[in-house]
Amino acid sequence: MKYITAAIALLLSIGLMSGPSSVTAQSSLKGHDTEQPFDVTADTLEVRQKEGWALFKGLVQVTQGGLLMKADEIRVFYDKESLEDNPEINRLDAKGRIQFTSASESIAAERAIYDVEKRLVTMLGNIVIKRGESVLQGSRLELDLVSGLTKLDGQANDQKGRVKGTFKLPESDQKQK
Repeated sequence: MKYITAAIALLLSIGLMSGPSSVTAQSSLKGHDTEQPFDVTADTLEVRQKEGWALFKGLVQVTQGGLLMKADEIRVFYDKESLEDNPEINRLDAKGRIQFTSASESIAAERAIYDVEKRLVTMLGNIVIKRGESVLQGSRLELDLVSGLTKLDGQANDQKGRVKGTFKLPESDQKQK
């Protein structure tokens, strides 16, 4: 009974009982300094200046403060009018084996869009969120970098699905003795 009560409390605290196929929770990325510059490394770079984007391919890594995004390719969209001074990045679109990592959590996905102006990250396809030994899975994730609000859906693009979670429960008092 003690385990059931602890499990229900844990599920309620992260919002698993908020809907049939979605989870709402708080990310440790709340308050991430989105004003930090982006540092990008990749195997190749293709710039389409007139179109206002650059494509990084091959083991791409983007860091912004304590945040690291890895992907097979990342397309960076920027304001074409700002090229004279310092290009203002509007959005990053990532494809292929995406890993999004902070000090306390990691997220894997197939696609990701980081809307720099809205400070919102949207990830799609086989989402796996790991925090310690706890794991959440779904199809679509929204992460607000300002408020830290995280929403995980079990369905995306009209596909039926459910959010799944595995949570490490605290050791019982009897096991600790």
